[in-house]
Amino acid sequence: MGTITVRVSDLSGEQIPDETQLTRLIVEHPDFDEPIGLDVLPEDVEEHLTDERTRFVVVSLISSEGTVPTRYVMLLDEFEQMFRQGDSATVLQTAYAQQQQEKQRTRGRSGRRGRRQERGRRERIDWSSPERAGLDHPGRISETEKEYVRANLDEVNARRRQHDQRELDPDNPEDVERYGLLPQPRNDDTEQGE
Repeated sequence: MGTITVRVSDLSGEQIPDETQLTRLIVEHPDFDEPIGLDVLPEDVEEHLTDERTRFVVVSLISSEGTVPTRYVMLLDEFEQMFRQGDSATVLQTAYAQQQQEKQRTRGRSGRRGRRQERGRRERIDWSSPERAGLDHPGRISETEKEYVRANLDEVNARRRQHDQRELDPDNPEDVERYGLLPQPRNDDTEQGE
């Protein structure tokens, strides 16, 4: 014995005879925490969803007490009618520019840590930069970092001392392999005890 699955429209209750006619209506309803998908036939919704309803604005009203904002959906035309002085595009553009400037000022004060927390992900560190090249770090050492270390070994070793890391030694085979350091030429006078 086999099983037949029959799909029906969640709106009209009519059978959906062909899967190609199946359409999903995603509903964001104020009484539910997340969007809900409904199976519908196109003709169930097409008359209600006109082109004029595709352009809308979502606004949130936040009281002076700072309570949870109340969200509203408005047709774009209704939103534009609220502006008694000036047009909505100009007012929004000005407010947007001010908002971006404020974000830039805030970022400048908060530094890298603040930006990282703002984005919610780790900031990528450039280990080949002059202030970090040669410091111990996870991951592979890029050619750019190796070149910087070779060209600025004294500076890199000074920075490593500041970070309580051992100095890189051109005579240490591990450092030679890791950074491509060239062994220092030996002075015969120092070997003989001068």
